[in-house]
Amino acid sequence: MSKQTAGILLTLVGALSMIINISFFRNAEFYDVIRGGSFVLFMAGMLMIPSFAKSKGSNSMNE
Repeated sequence: MSKQTAGILLTLVGALSMIINISFFRNAEFYDVIRGGSFVLFMAGMLMIPSFAKSKGSNSMNE
């Protein structure tokens, strides 16, 4: 699994857990813990997604 794939997976899990937490667990005692954990997963995933490698296609600059 590449870093980018893991980042996408973490972002999706974080976003889904935020949605489920807000929808169903708003009055629960562990609401803040789940909210914090889902935010950390979401942000970690967002940091892992970008790929800044140059493309190997032809550019007018390289010719």
